Amino acid sequence: MLLRSLMVIMAAVLVSGCATTSSKPQAVNPLQTQVTELQQRVEDQEKEIVDLKYEVKEISSKSEARQVVTLEESPVEAPKKPVVSKGDGMYADLIKVDVSGVELQKALKGAGVYEGKLDGKIGPRTKTAIMEFQRQHNLKADGVVGAKTWNELKQYKSE
Repeated sequence: MLLRSLMVIMAAVLVSGCATTSSKPQAVNPLQTQVTELQQRVEDQEKEIVDLKYEVKEISSKSEARQVVTLEESPVEAPKKPVVSKGDGMYADLIKVDVSGVELQKALKGAGVYEGKLDGKIGPRTKTAIMEFQRQHNLKADGVVGAKTWNELKQYKSE
């Protein structure tokens, strides 16, 4: 819209300036022709913009309708609970993968971060060891043994 206004103003200045100062009428005709062509191109582009906006709106409404149908038709599944270890102790709920407390402690010991007994009890020492291992391996040091932590840690487990 701004482009069109600017072009109309420029055309008016050119035409009025040329008509009043020029003694050559043939010089005005090519300028008027160019201005007219430019105005036509601007109008065509404005029409194209309006058509595109309409098309976007139409596609958007169809997309929203599809999403509503998809959401209504898809079955709702109950969220899956993480598998919690049989690790005995006060922090046993920090193990989110299927591994026993003893296996975890063996792996932590093999990684050189745990020095306690291999009793399967997940207590403060084990949690501290988990966090130290996570720090050393650039994992989120939250003390929770999830899939990423266990994938790194299980290679240290010795039988």
